Amino acid sequence: MLRRGTAPALALAAAVICAPAAARAGGASWRLSEVLPRGAGGEPAIRFVELYATADGCWFPTTQVAVYDGAGAVLDTAAPFAETTCFDADAYLLLATAEAGAAFGVTPDRAVVPAMPAAARQVCLRSTTTIYDCVRWGAVTAPVHDLFGPDDDSAIAAPPPGVSAARVVETHVVAVDWELQAPTPRALNDGEPHVPPDGGVPDAGAPDDGGVVDAGPSPDGWPDAARPDAGDDRYLDLDAGGGAGCGCRAGGRIGWGWALLAAAAVTACRRRRACRRTAAPPG
Repeated sequence: MLRRGTAPALALAAAVICAPAAARAGGASWRLSEVLPRGAGGEPAIRFVELYATADGCWFPTTQVAVYDGAGAVLDTAAPFAETTCFDADAYLLLATAEAGAAFGVTPDRAVVPAMPAAARQVCLRSTTTIYDCVRWGAVTAPVHDLFGPDDDSAIAAPPPGVSAARVVETHVVAVDWELQAPTPRALNDGEPHVPPDGGVPDAGAPDDGGVVDAGPSPDGWPDAARPDAGDDRYLDLDAGGGAGCGCRAGGRIGWGWALLAAAAVTACRRRRACRRTAAPPG
């Protein structure tokens, strides 16, 4: 049993220790990075979705990749994790079929990827009621909006067979952020650009190098300056299955500085009680 007066100090210590763990976000940390709807021969079995973590973040059983048609109707969904699973910043997650893995010589992180039939026009990352990120292509009459681009209705040209939609920058405007490229699972998004007959994606002001943004030091073609601020904590009020609830249960890391600060809080509390006993007048 705790001695009287010790519980408040230990509660403060626990709050301090758990504070860094609570910073692990859910879907708000993740971005779609590359989507291949079908293989070069039109094979629907050769498909993948690659995602990137902009900050430490978790996947919950409710976190899904969803595929929609141009009218916003759900065609299929895939939830890769049955239990809460957390990743460090800069992690990549490749959801791919076994056929896609064989075609590109890579091993998927999860062989769980939604179907992308010919009617597919939109792919989004969502968790419970929040849609965090989307890409759209071709004829879209009812855009599915995401958290960071709530007013963006833009889309890119539909990827031909064997061509990926690849993210090259992050402005939360689909027509600016995404290009059509040769597939590059587990590699930089700097494959050979594919320019459709109608001119494809409007020029986003990229350097005159074929429209490909220099990958720079980032792992997958995302300029460091384009990454969102990892301190964005809007997810805390959005996802009933995530946010701060991920906290200590999800494996947050505890630094020595936090542990020392917690110990100091307990020691200070004990010293204050000792001082009060010393200074008390004789009764």
